[in-house]
Amino acid sequence: MSLLESFKKLGNYFGAYKVHLCPEVKGQVSENGKPLINAKIERLLCFSDGKYVENYVYTDDKGGFSFPEANIRSNQPAVPFAELFTSQIITLIYEGTKYILWTSRLSNIKYRHEYAKKLSCLRADLSDEEVFFHFKNNQVPGYKFRAASIARWDEDFEVIDVDSYLGISDIETDDEDH
Repeated sequence: MSLLESFKKLGNYFGAYKVHLCPEVKGQVSENGKPLINAKIERLLCFSDGKYVENYVYTDDKGGFSFPEANIRSNQPAVPFAELFTSQIITLIYEGTKYILWTSRLSNIKYRHEYAKKLSCLRADLSDEEVFFHFKNNQVPGYKFRAASIARWDEDFEVIDVDSYLGISDIETDDEDH
């Protein structure tokens, strides 16, 4: 690790206020139901002030993996109306291909139980395609969190039809009409 990287990591422990980047993550990955052993899982956590945390683990003999909760200290001034956000990207690297296990952006710097619940049981199979989905926001009724993943959950998991969500389902592709 370079001296610059060492200082950057050290800088994450000093600052004006605490920022919650990610709850503890526990997951399991497989391919067609068979556990992926010794597969690399990478996690990149970012804060809107430019600070970030990167780490990785390898899956165990059952395809399981985990990451600890991550917090940093921000040097960004507490400016009213400033947009503060965190983002999480968790990927699986397998046979030269990168799979998205989780990617989301949270407009907040506080621990959220809804995120913790999803990330405590991150189970993914390579045979599943990546989807965008909604999940509950218990503090703001009617507003849902969004994320993307190849993982699946039995509850509180509503796949988003991206075309209709963006209002582009009726785009014409026939060049003769233009």
